[in-house]
Amino acid sequence: MSIMSGKITTTEEQPKQGWQRTVTLFLVGQAITLFGTMITGYAISWYVTLQTQSGVILMLFTIAMMVPMAVSSPLGGVWADRYNRKYLINLVDAIIALVTLIMALFFSAGIQWIGLLFVCMVVRGFGQGIQMPTVTAILPDIVPPDQLV
Repeated sequence: MSIMSGKITTTEEQPKQGWQRTVTLFLVGQAITLFGTMITGYAISWYVTLQTQSGVILMLFTIAMMVPMAVSSPLGGVWADRYNRKYLINLVDAIIALVTLIMALFFSAGIQWIGLLFVCMVVRGFGQGIQMPTVTAILPDIVPPDQLV
């Protein structure tokens, strides 16, 4: 499958020139996405800790992200094999970004409801569980077979 055109092609059909640029752009984009995701998760954890002063609630928030991630990872692997990986990655990134934007808009409007954060963590965890196997699965599509380790 070609990541640049969205057209489904096999790795053997892709031109070998320029693959380094494609891989570099993809990995840099994913690193930026991961960094933003981690910073957001860290900020939410600190906010919950400072607002509730409860280790139990912080644990529930962590579980709210980890359980959907664990449940959706196998599903993400199946979807990565079945559907266009490029579009799947973009869709999941967009959903995670939208949830984060909604959360930011609520907070900037003064609506600081812990329940909203809980729901956001569930959605973000589900998205991350789909994104991780999809990103792993797309690399052989954009790297020539003779360059894979």
